[in-house]
Formats: sequence, C-alpha cells, structure tokens
Amino acid sequence: MVQLGREENDDLVESLVFMLEYIDKEIAAKIIAACSSNSYTSGQIIFSEGQTADRLPIVKSGKVKMVRYPEPGKEIIIGTFQSGEAFAIPPALDGKAFPSTAVAMEPTTILFLPRARFLEIMSESPSFSSFILGRACGILRDRSETLNIFATASAESRIAGVILSLVDGEGGKTPFTVRLRRQDIAEMAGLTLEAAIRNVRKLHERGVINIEKRKIVVVSTEGLRELAG
Repeated sequence: MVQLGREENDDLVESLVFMLEYIDKEIAAKIIAACSSNSYTSGQIIFSEGQTADRLPIVKSGKVKMVRYPEPGKEIIIGTFQSGEAFAIPPALDGKAFPSTAVAMEPTTILFLPRARFLEIMSESPSFSSFILGRACGILRDRSETLNIFATASAESRIAGVILSLVDGEGGKTPFTVRLRRQDIAEMAGLTLEAAIRNVRKLHERGVINIEKRKIVVVSTEGLRELAG
C-alpha cells in the first residue's frame, strides 16, 4: 500500500470530481489527501470476505468483481465495479466485516479511504453524504436484483436478467456492448459456463441480443425485460 504523492493528488482531484458525481473540488481534495493506493493484477484478491471493513475502496482504474463462494470450486459474482466507482459501501459505513470477496478482473488500481476519515467527510459534506447514501441504496437494489435472477427457474431468463442489469447499470442506453466474459456472466447467473454459452446463443438466435465479433451487443432491452420478468 502506498500513500499518494502531492503531484498525483492534484491530478486525481479533477478526475475524482468527474468520477464521483456531485462532489466539489474541496471535498475531492480531502478524499484524495486521505487515500492510499494499491495496484492489483488480474485475478488478484483485493480483500476477502470476513475481513474488517476499515476503509472505503474506490476504483481508480480497472475493474473489480465482488464474489461469494457458496461451496468449494463455485463462484457467484454479486456485483462488478469499474473506474470511478466506490464499492463495498454498506460495510464501510457500519465497520463490520466485508460480506464478499473483491477480485481484480484486469490490472486494477484501488484508492482506499480510511473509514474514520470517510465518516468525518460524510459529516462535513451533505453532497458527499447524499452521494454515498444514494450509492448504498443502488447497491442494495442490485443485490435484490441478483436474488431475483437466482430465483428465476429458466437459465435463459437468468442470462437475460444479468445482461439487463448490466445495461441498466450503465443508464439503460442502447446500443450497449457487454464487456464481461461468458464466464463472468455465468457466475453472475449462478450457471455453468456451458449453460451460459448455450443460452447466450439462444438469445441471439431469438433476436433478443446480437453477437458481434464474439461480443454481446444489446440494441433494445424490450426482449430482455420480457424474458427477465
């Protein structure tokens, strides 16, 4: 873990204002000044389920997945986060254990805001507090959506629900290109890789999604919403 230097702090303030909406420069500077930074290779664990949540993680660059392991050898993705997103907000708020494991999906750099300073800045800034509470509510809604996906009997509906959640997570704008691997989609849907590949192909054949150069492209969400219920 390394503390950010002054020049790097100045560069990051502007990007943090852009990344975390509604945060002004003064608050961004306070956040950056208190952060440390660490870089991870693809597949490396950032923190593990059960560790004390003594800091708020923010993705500076790269992509992170939050996963749980219900049984040996089985992984379920319960959320993904990319550049500019704060995550693991609920445990950072209450200071209890992280409920899942964070893993870098590609070379990733994470900013860590110590929990004590995180809570102080929330009390100092209504705009930052509002942002954090809004993000926490969004994460809880995403978890509810994940439970709905797992409760769906049809594998095809599960895949549709996962893809729809990815589109909606980016504002619902189409056309939308899914950047996750088939393996990631399978883990988010609680399916095997083979089942995910098979049902992605079915969605393509039905015209619900397009496959262009092996990438899933969503032109319209109407069919996905119908399948996902």
